[in-house]
Amino acid sequence: MRVLLVNAFHYLRGGVERTYLDESRWLAAAGHEVLHFATRNPANEFSPTAQHFAPAAEFGEGSPASRQLLQLPRALWSAPAAHAMAGLLRETRPDVAHLHAPSRYLTPSILRPLEREGIPVVMTLHDFKPWCTNRILFAHGVPCERCRGGRHWHAAATGCVQGSRLKSLVGTVEAYAHEAVGAYRPVRRWIAPSRFVLEKALEHGVAPERLRLLPHGVEVPRAPALLPASAPPGRFVLFSGRLSLEKGVRLLPALAMRLAPTPIVIAGDGPLRSWLDRQSVAQPNLRVLGHVDDATLAALRASAAVVVVPSLFYEHFCYAVAEALMDRRPVVAARIGAIPELIEHQVTGLLVPPGDVHALAEAVQQALSDPFAEAWGEAGRARVESLGDPRRHLEDLLGIYRDAGATSGSRTPRR
Repeated sequence: MRVLLVNAFHYLRGGVERTYLDESRWLAAAGHEVLHFATRNPANEFSPTAQHFAPAAEFGEGSPASRQLLQLPRALWSAPAAHAMAGLLRETRPDVAHLHAPSRYLTPSILRPLEREGIPVVMTLHDFKPWCTNRILFAHGVPCERCRGGRHWHAAATGCVQGSRLKSLVGTVEAYAHEAVGAYRPVRRWIAPSRFVLEKALEHGVAPERLRLLPHGVEVPRAPALLPASAPPGRFVLFSGRLSLEKGVRLLPALAMRLAPTPIVIAGDGPLRSWLDRQSVAQPNLRVLGHVDDATLAALRASAAVVVVPSLFYEHFCYAVAEALMDRRPVVAARIGAIPELIEHQVTGLLVPPGDVHALAEAVQQALSDPFAEAWGEAGRARVESLGDPRRHLEDLLGIYRDAGATSGSRTPRR
């Protein structure tokens, strides 16, 4: 089968790219022809279709609102991305297109060329972008569904997009525009990586026959590298992930204070990095390492006494939990989103109410001292293996492609 994988970025940037790149490798290893479509970036991995990638853009948190306003037409409906997609389709016709997170870098404009060519489209719900202006159903520190039912004006009223009123206004215009033109109409099948996401999609009006449940595949971890010199000696608690409000990062200094002198190691980067650095000055057991490579992160995770995941928003799957369980690590996490599908309280880890730092600290202390904590890690690994076996994931993914109308015959490009 010839499969076109589509994502805004073609390098490892976060959980979305983990899924996108893993599925690319697994499909290729199984003998399928894999094509890619993303934006151009010097960090991109190799792709045989890189010459067809869309021009670069910048809509990140570090991009000024004024610059984003100048790029407004492209943020709403990217003509350059649609043109680039049409060029790729003139050269090679895939049997199916699988979208991950096109975001504002590509926009749903890329769906129109696929629809014109009659190519089946499936899309993984890594976020709630089709229904939520800021993608994650989260505003001002708590879950938010004010925009449900197409009431996107709430985004502009609350300023929920990157903490900017202007960016939120742009997002509101974008949401109404996409709704007006039926931007996601060409998607034949939506892939939900958890039951939680599947149920949310149903609540937001997706027809049940268009939804399929498919947890992300998670590979067995390789033997970890040596711990970096920056890691503390002895036992430590690990947080890894994006350093942002929705990940519960603001709870970490208070957690460190309650657990002192046990070190809390923080691996990752994001908008709260400088704030955490300042907090660590007054809280010496708070160790902020910043971004680390995959090998270093694997070594830290395999050596951590406890992994903590204090998310405040609806996690769609949560690689931070899944990968820690695959390393047989005791995990303490917030009871929110899809996390309870991986962690059964006192069986594969401990769950606490989101945002409750006192409960979080008590649970981490229990995990550090409970003789059954190692057994939680073993049970957790078995749980993730049953949900995310890569071979079964690939089989089910190909089944979804066929269900959406994909065939295994090579298509001849139109001239």
